[in-house]
Amino acid sequence: MKKTLLLILLMNMSTIFPSYAQNNALNVSNNYLELQQLKYGKNLIPVGEITSKITDNIILKPDTVEFYVTLETEGETPTEASNLNVETMKKLKTYLNTLNITDDNLVTTDYKNSVRTITKPDSKNNTTYAAILNVVLTIDNNDSFINLNKILDKYGINNIYQIDDKNLTNYYEFSIATTSNRESRAKDDLYKDFNNIANELKKIGLTNVSIKKYMVREMEAKEIEEKHYFVNNTLKIKINKLDLIGKIIAKAQELKMQVNNNISYSVSPEAIQAALNEHETLLLNKLSAKVERLLDKQYVLGAPITLSLDSRDFDTSYSSFNNAKSQKRYLGMDRSVDDAMDVDINTPPEYEVTLTLSGTFETLKKVEQK
Repeated sequence: MKKTLLLILLMNMSTIFPSYAQNNALNVSNNYLELQQLKYGKNLIPVGEITSKITDNIILKPDTVEFYVTLETEGETPTEASNLNVETMKKLKTYLNTLNITDDNLVTTDYKNSVRTITKPDSKNNTTYAAILNVVLTIDNNDSFINLNKILDKYGINNIYQIDDKNLTNYYEFSIATTSNRESRAKDDLYKDFNNIANELKKIGLTNVSIKKYMVREMEAKEIEEKHYFVNNTLKIKINKLDLIGKIIAKAQELKMQVNNNISYSVSPEAIQAALNEHETLLLNKLSAKVERLLDKQYVLGAPITLSLDSRDFDTSYSSFNNAKSQKRYLGMDRSVDDAMDVDINTPPEYEVTLTLSGTFETLKKVEQK
């Protein structure tokens, strides 16, 4: 009901004030024409729109590099391990300052403490040599065997056994062993015991005694377990001076740091924006020339109404390039600091980015003056 009344009122108003409505439309039309004349002059008027797009490639060189170094320090206490780590890191940062690389370029990405049990030779335990003689003899009766054991017991020998050989009967074997911190002393003591035993065996009628085998060897040193404390500190270095990479890596390796083989190159946002700004104008000129070729001769190209620049290819493709390189480099990366550092610092090739500029332009037509 209200909508009907409102419609009637609007119709009555247009009837009551016809001259006002006409004058208002005339003013709008005049303002539009004046605006277009300011843009194109009195001889051209907009008659439509035309949309097109153009693609072009730009070449970007990586200007930023990012890599990581890890320092592991060891101490007998957590404080000692931590202090060594801090001291070595200071040496690296002092060197970086000489290259005008400040703390703004450095980020600690990982820091952790750990404790490990280390097994090592006991330094208090002197080297020991063991000398051994294998002795064989003939025993013809049980009484001689009993008397033999009584003599050997005095020398702490209780390993006598009969030789299992069909060609030999009543043959027995036992071992004499001595130890000393000197090889010659171990040998002398061994033969001294042998001569003493041989003389006592003669007294009980066992004269068929001979040496079967002699050997001397260095005994393994006694091992002890110690707790050692470690600090691992990983530092990310990001710089825009590619010529300094080799110097930084050399210094880090000199300080016994592990340089992780995951160097990543990129183009800085500033370089990207500068390249886009430069190519926007070039692309617009190319796009305008292309659209002009599409127009009939009776029409003239006007100003752009909308412009859209698409550069998404840069973000996706360049990221994929870096990821592929990193995955390849991480294969076989489990190495210690003492191993050879196989770090690839080769700069990746120039990167090509595809830009697409889309635009809608006004089309103009000439107006003949009367």
